[in-house]
Amino acid sequence: MMKLKFPVFLILFIILLNQTFAQESPANDSFDLKQKCIRFPHQDKLWGFQIAAGLQMVLPPKDLLENAIQAPLVNIHMELGLPWKFSLEGDVTSILVSNQFALGPHIGFCYRNFGFDAGWDVAFFYGQLRQAGFDNRSSGWIHYPNISFGYKIKDVALTLKGELVFVSRVSQTSGENELTRTRNFLNGFTAGLYIEQRLWKNKVFVIGLKDNYEKFYWPTWMLFTTFNRFYHIPELSFTWIL
Repeated sequence: MMKLKFPVFLILFIILLNQTFAQESPANDSFDLKQKCIRFPHQDKLWGFQIAAGLQMVLPPKDLLENAIQAPLVNIHMELGLPWKFSLEGDVTSILVSNQFALGPHIGFCYRNFGFDAGWDVAFFYGQLRQAGFDNRSSGWIHYPNISFGYKIKDVALTLKGELVFVSRVSQTSGENELTRTRNFLNGFTAGLYIEQRLWKNKVFVIGLKDNYEKFYWPTWMLFTTFNRFYHIPELSFTWIL
């Protein structure tokens, strides 16, 4: 995993873009932002399917990484509506040498402009590095019980999401040496704010600000860190709902 610096100019550009293209909805407009959002808690249409794609930029702490090289993670988030207000959410995040695949059930409720969602995502991560003389691999399972609260203001939806992070298994291999940890442990928690805004027609853009407070952060698996401490790892994401 490589460290990067958040491009502040890009954040300002996105805010300016939102203000430029965002328009008041006409009186006869049938567009429903709550149904188009993918982060805002809502009741999905039965068998309705949504997909969003974007980039995540992460800033690991200095005592883990020293080189500042931009290397965003590619993210794809999917959502399928199920009966009785349930939904199934899937998430794929990759930076080639580090990959995570998550899937989990959610239940969502809406009342006027408010939304609530509770879910439990189970993720499998896998990474390998076989360049420049390295022969390292890592894999494991992570659980993310989570809740989200949302509020919609005209053409903008705000969502606060919190999740606990439990690691149930980690296997790390360096050459012929293998270390496997199978004991479940609380790895930390995350807190995120997601802003979803309609730009034009039915196009919605998402900006996410997230703080990961964890001991083991899966994209940095190749560091084989032995530090028994928590790290604040900020994350910035830009997502386009397709």
